[in-house]
Amino acid sequence: MNQFDKFLNSNAWRFPKGYPDMNNTQDVFLIESLIQGLGVDFRFDQLIFEAVDSSVKKNTKAAIDFIVKNTSKGFKTQSDDFRLGNPSKVSPEEVQQIFKELFTIDGEIEIHGPRSGPNPSGKFDMYEFETEEFGPVRIVLSGGGNAGEKYEQDFVKKAQASAGESNEFLSADLKTLYDALGIDNSKLKESDIDFAGGKDTKRSLNLSGPQPIGSTISDLTIQYGGKEYYISLKNKQGSGIYSGANIPWIYAKDGKIIYDSSKFDSTSGNGIIFDMFNIDSNKLANGLNNYINQTGDIENFQKANIDTKKFKNLLGSSIGYGYYYVKESGKGQIKVTPLLTAEDALDFVGDIKDATIKYPDKKSKQVTIKVDTSNGQYVVAVRNTSGKVVPLSLRISKIK
Repeated sequence: MNQFDKFLNSNAWRFPKGYPDMNNTQDVFLIESLIQGLGVDFRFDQLIFEAVDSSVKKNTKAAIDFIVKNTSKGFKTQSDDFRLGNPSKVSPEEVQQIFKELFTIDGEIEIHGPRSGPNPSGKFDMYEFETEEFGPVRIVLSGGGNAGEKYEQDFVKKAQASAGESNEFLSADLKTLYDALGIDNSKLKESDIDFAGGKDTKRSLNLSGPQPIGSTISDLTIQYGGKEYYISLKNKQGSGIYSGANIPWIYAKDGKIIYDSSKFDSTSGNGIIFDMFNIDSNKLANGLNNYINQTGDIENFQKANIDTKKFKNLLGSSIGYGYYYVKESGKGQIKVTPLLTAEDALDFVGDIKDATIKYPDKKSKQVTIKVDTSNGQYVVAVRNTSGKVVPLSLRISKIK
């Protein structure tokens, strides 16, 4: 009898059938927990994911080699088999066209933004598509930026190239911007317009409300009339506001999800938000157990009891003030919002109208909180981001 057989026999009493039924979610989760209890980082789905990832990785490496050899755009291979170097900064539109022509792709290419879907990159877009020759591939295009960065760069280049012209001859987006700022473009020189994107603009959330961050957040800085205008440029995609670390007080033990109150930290970012939304950690853990065991009722969204003032201050701190927020509203169209004071930032968040919460159940392994304001909707999600049940992390996004 080998060591694994001995391990199974010693734990047979834990399983209703006397052995782990691999078609039973609870049995699978229990045996994983027992193995993890021996100090081994193990999950059955990891074996599946690793096999799939290994296959896609092999396909992607072959496809990247093919791209480098069959194009003249200066693409380069990288040490990471998923990455295609783009030192010539070929545009996303042209990249897609090159891929379609090289691999005879009729359908659309799926683009995953930084840290979305299967994309591990925090900076670059991933292009996912099916090829007849190599199978499914996932290519992270490094060196060329993502769609948001390209929008910023193109906007600034257009402003620089148009410097000195009369406002009436400007493109619609530039005319809208300069009308809002009171700038006479005929008095601008190219050197007055500076691209400030690409730098680290991370900001931490706090409860003290909005702070002056114009020079930090600026993608485009314009010198005009002895004054600096800081401008934050955003394309049409939604924006993430907060990404917290793993939540340590909810974890797996002996095949069950538990809430350990001794590990709850009310001073951490996640702890502050849990308290702010009155998230019931016991109910969260019970819901995850219902998901594993496929038991219990389906949860519905219910009224959430939140501290609206604290949440508004928290969001306001992520927005800050001292700049103009310029958001792409359509092709060649923008909306300009002056965020020049702390009051402007809080007005931008809007008045909180409603908040609802839904806990995990046998169909869902996520806490979802929807917060509707007079200026949009925010979503707070507590979930595992890699397809597992735990560990959990917390995310806040603006989706409307």
